[in-house]
Parts: sequence; structure tokens; C-alpha cells
Amino acid sequence: MVATTINGVIPAGARVPGFTLPRPGGGELTLPDRAAKGLTLAIFFKNTCPTCRLILPFVERLHEQVEGFGGRVVGISQDGLDGARELARELALTMPVAADRDDWPVSQEYDLVSVPTLYLIDGEGKVVRGFAGFQKAELMRVATELAASVGAPVPVIYREGEALPDLKPG
Repeated sequence: MVATTINGVIPAGARVPGFTLPRPGGGELTLPDRAAKGLTLAIFFKNTCPTCRLILPFVERLHEQVEGFGGRVVGISQDGLDGARELARELALTMPVAADRDDWPVSQEYDLVSVPTLYLIDGEGKVVRGFAGFQKAELMRVATELAASVGAPVPVIYREGEALPDLKPG
């Protein structure tokens, strides 16, 4: 079943389609995760997407700051297992990454229009926030909500002196 989207993003309050996908190092990633302590941030990305390469290091910083509190940040690659492994290595990603299959069935179920597309979801799969592209303020809101959901301090995902756009479409 394809999700109903508004401008390619499933709206807050709606439920995301569930899925289980393979991970490059073995094992699987399942969403929604009813056993998650708090909220989960999921980011759909593609290796050749410049906006994905812009946002992924900040998403990784968030992962590093909430993981110890039980926070969950996961990536879903549209580049298969080898592509997911390659980008994770290149960007030093430690967050769990899974790979959509060759014909992108999960991306199609989510009715993605562009990448990156990010969803903050609860354990039942209800969207708390969703957005596409790089939105500096929205990513900080998502980071703050995810951290609060697991009792972590407000994360620092942007560093002083980093020249970042407020918005960059995917």
C-alpha cells in the first residue's frame, strides 16, 4: 500500500508503511520498531545526491549524541547493499544503514519524490515530523525532539563557523 503524501512527505499523524530491509554488514533493519525507547529518525538517501551528502554528517552527529541514551537514527539507502556500505565508509557513518531493494519498493511505498527525505516516527509508526531536503531549522527541531524522547541533552549538530544554507532542496 502506497502512503498518502503531501509534496512527497507523509504528513504528521499518519502512519508510515512498515518494512524490513537488509543491512550491508548482515542482519536487518525493521521500522517501525515497537521496542525503541523513544522516537526514531529515518533518512532516505542516495549516494549521488549532493543534498544527502550535505545532511548525512549532521544526522550522524545526532546519532552519536543520542545512541547512548537509546535514541535511534537509521538510514535507508537507494543504492543497494554495496552502495550503502560504500557511502557509510566514505562518510564514516556509524548509524545503522539498510538498503532498499533494486526496484526501491520501500521508497515507492513511501511515495518519495526526492531525497533526502526524513521522518521522525514513534514506535507504532506514526509520523511526528517529516521533511525533504536540507532544512537547517527543521533538522534541529527533529534532533531536539528525538533527544527529549530518550532523555538526552539537546544535541549540538551544527558547529560554530560551519557555513550552511538554511535550505537546500533534494
